Amino acid sequence: MAFVPPDLFVPTLPHGVSYAGVFCTDRHDRPLLLTSVHHPGEYQYPGGLLDAGEDPWMCALRETAEEIGFVPASLDDAPRLLLLSFTPPEPPWPWTMGVTFDGGRLTDQEIERITLDPDEHSGHAVRTVEEWSRIVGPGRLHTLRVSLAARRTGTAAYLRTPARLPAGPAGNLT
Repeated sequence: MAFVPPDLFVPTLPHGVSYAGVFCTDRHDRPLLLTSVHHPGEYQYPGGLLDAGEDPWMCALRETAEEIGFVPASLDDAPRLLLLSFTPPEPPWPWTMGVTFDGGRLTDQEIERITLDPDEHSGHAVRTVEEWSRIVGPGRLHTLRVSLAARRTGTAAYLRTPARLPAGPAGNLT
């Protein structure tokens, strides 16, 4: 294959969307999820899309501060990767790739301090995985279980999400 200059080659590459977030639990390992304003019935980790020039760790810190009102003390340490997630293209969306970092165990005081951005989230809760299983869809439930296992084992996981999964009990897509 002949050399193609970057200014001609780069536009031919597939483009996608990248995001980063954090998986946090309370001291009893009950996962924290936020309720989305934009997608009612959908529950999310704190996180969001990377801004131009931003790496995943910086995005996770920025989004966490924006979405819960502070950066938990547990995120002062070096980043610990839990998940790399990939979803193939589903028009109109290109592929998406996400990085989930371990946000650690929030103290009771930190959970009480959570102040949501009302433009993005309408609520938050910490629940056991069993309790979440009655509320979230199968994809989010799988992500919760894999996140806990990755934290417990210290081994990051790779999730390849098929095209959007059917709606869960609350009508959310995960």
